[in-house]
Amino acid sequence: MHLVATLHDGRVTEVHAENSRPLAAQLLVGKTLDQAAQLAPAVFSLCGVAQGVAVRAAGALATGGRFAMSADTECALAIEAVKLHLWRLMLDWPVLFNRPPERTRFAFVLKRIGQITDDRSAYEAGGVVLDLVARELLAGFFNSLREPRNLGEFADACRRGGTIGDALARLIEAGASDPLDDPVPLLAPLPASVFADALPGGWPDADYCRAPHLSGDVYETGPLARHVNNPLVARLLVHRHRIAARLFARVVELSDCASRLRHPLPEDMPPLVDVAPLPGGGALARVDTARGVLLHALRLDGDTVADYAIVAPTEWNFRPGGVFEQEGANWQAPDAAYAEWRLRALALALDPCVMYDVTVKKTGEPADA
Repeated sequence: MHLVATLHDGRVTEVHAENSRPLAAQLLVGKTLDQAAQLAPAVFSLCGVAQGVAVRAAGALATGGRFAMSADTECALAIEAVKLHLWRLMLDWPVLFNRPPERTRFAFVLKRIGQITDDRSAYEAGGVVLDLVARELLAGFFNSLREPRNLGEFADACRRGGTIGDALARLIEAGASDPLDDPVPLLAPLPASVFADALPGGWPDADYCRAPHLSGDVYETGPLARHVNNPLVARLLVHRHRIAARLFARVVELSDCASRLRHPLPEDMPPLVDVAPLPGGGALARVDTARGVLLHALRLDGDTVADYAIVAPTEWNFRPGGVFEQEGANWQAPDAAYAEWRLRALALALDPCVMYDVTVKKTGEPADA
């Protein structure tokens, strides 16, 4: 994916996300359900567990059964999300601020996660993740007797929390990052039936998969949408520190994933997976992943897949006219280097599931300047 911005007279005037990855869901057509459930995680390996679960969930309904979420499935989804969140938090975000990645700590936590074999080991691994959050990511907030009164105190509390805390503090001190008076709305946790009812023509065609919407409206999906009501996340949004709010929400989400490892299928948290019927005997599965909502639509012809469509979180956030393009444009930048840095921060906060590059071109210069 190519993220291209134009800088004109000290202002980023427009941003385009050029996403040309193929719609690989068609690789599942002609396969049996078992074959599709095995192939999907291999094709979409970054969130392979979620992809496989989505195939099985949609297939269960399409064959006249029902999908029952199990503790083992939730554990597998939580483990995958923990790994993805830690990768961004401990390896990618420090590099953006010219700090070394936390490889040793990352490897330690991943090792503990990899040792999960039963309920007890899952409970203990969840505790390791929560300890990481409390001691190294948000220590400044856990060790304070009260919430910060202002953004200065907020940044101070962040900085007492290690590498990610330092990243949060520096994002805050860089100034407000949201140029939009009317920000792109956040896609709240919704059941699969809402998406199914809103699909144009009852099916996500190729155009919809590349530029998804909900009843014609563009939305942002991801940790921020799921944790917008967290008081500290909300405070950052009020002050238009939207990039920092996304990073903070990711840490909150990491804690939620750890809690699911310790206490599976909690009644006070929304389910990670559900499924709804589509016209003509099809089915739509919804899975909440680390990057946002994932949709799988399935139709069968006997025992084989007749049609398949996947709507990934990246296509919500980096679609034409989506949150990256809207929030990335129309703000003052002192130079091209700063514009590129802030656009990289925005892209990392929105977390695409494909490789990407960022190019800032000045008016009158060629695109590869």
